Amino acid sequence: MSGVIGTGSLFKKVLFTTAAMTLVSVTTSAIAQEADKYATAKELGLMEGFPPPPDKQVNKSNALQNPPYNRWAYQHMRMFYPTANVPAADKPVPLSKTIDWTIEDGVKIMEPGTGNTKSLADWQKETWTDALVVIRGDQIVYENYLNGMTPNQPHQMMSATKSFGGLLGLIAVANGKLEESDLVADYVSELGVEDGAFANATFGQVLDMTNSMDFTEVYDDPKSGIMTYVSVLGWKPKLEGVEYPDSLYDYLATLKTDKAHKDGEIFHYQTPKTDVVNWVTNRANNASFQEALYNDVWSKIGTEGETYVLLDNNATLVAGGGLNATPNNLARFAMMMLNDGQFNGRQVVPASVVDKIANGGSIEAFGAGPDADDTFKSGEWSYRAQWWVKHTPGMEAFMAIGVHGQWIYIDRNHDIAIVKLSSMPKSKDDYLDAYNLEGFYGIIRYLSGM
Repeated sequence: MSGVIGTGSLFKKVLFTTAAMTLVSVTTSAIAQEADKYATAKELGLMEGFPPPPDKQVNKSNALQNPPYNRWAYQHMRMFYPTANVPAADKPVPLSKTIDWTIEDGVKIMEPGTGNTKSLADWQKETWTDALVVIRGDQIVYENYLNGMTPNQPHQMMSATKSFGGLLGLIAVANGKLEESDLVADYVSELGVEDGAFANATFGQVLDMTNSMDFTEVYDDPKSGIMTYVSVLGWKPKLEGVEYPDSLYDYLATLKTDKAHKDGEIFHYQTPKTDVVNWVTNRANNASFQEALYNDVWSKIGTEGETYVLLDNNATLVAGGGLNATPNNLARFAMMMLNDGQFNGRQVVPASVVDKIANGGSIEAFGAGPDADDTFKSGEWSYRAQWWVKHTPGMEAFMAIGVHGQWIYIDRNHDIAIVKLSSMPKSKDDYLDAYNLEGFYGIIRYLSGM
């Protein structure tokens, strides 16, 4: 691997600080604030005491995307939202570990925009890491747990959930349940409404997020599409004077096409498309997301402990961002994907499905859409079946990405997979996105002797 990925300005860099201590000098106070912005949930005193002080209380109103409360919340999501379990395998399969502690000192990471080199420890701290697991072949070669995290503690996966939904959709196709060329409305007639975003779209177009849809994914605008979406789910308060659909299913039927683009023309990342992928897959399989995840994957990779998915107020699974899984189970999953769908001598996912994801989607559609930037570069990236795919020669990889720093990074050429779970203060950030990627590149360079 050679070269350094450029960094861009798709997102705003925003960092948070805790309340400043009363200190003798302004300089000392500034240093204290700088140290505090990376504080763990325990250091911040979140949810400490009976009851915790009001300013340290995590609740449904601040758990999802509000720093610093997410430092605690992402390990305890089912305390705030309705959930459904994904059962573990009948018989756990132990993970093989050959820990290479030289990684801690040997890995060097380029800090975006500065030319500075950072250590692995600094990178983990400065990206609010909760868990980091590095896999090579069929072995875990490095793991680290921060902010009170443990190998068997479920962690909120945010939009990395989408990649599991996309995988289940492709497995349904491989099993002959449907075709990517099938119209969405053939399976979900409720979405065949005139001028609807899914009325004339194929399953494959929605799977790759190239169907035309008028929807804004802006997290800091209370009237944006994504904030309306989370309000319909019951995850955020509804705005006064605004009428909302009664359910996620009803909401999806209200979405319209984007008049500026035709289906299949551009890639546009929009969360409700994943819920439609899931709806079609549910109908084709006659099974829920959690049932399919268990039947097709979780039961076959020797999972253990707790896995759950978040539900809306109508007990509907939120496929766009509801999975909560442990580092150990995510490591099993990543190891399986890294090894062409095989785990512990068993073919879990058809190799052809993994190949479809790794080969990527339309590079042209990605570049023509609004999500290409200086980090996710036009000509070097695509999106396939709810996975982000990097095509840069020597750096090819496919990955699941969730806001606030959730990653499953698969590099089959170098036989390395990385699971990184975080509680970053900002949902999206150009600097932190690039910094996370530079960390993965640094790990791969070191382990591959580059």
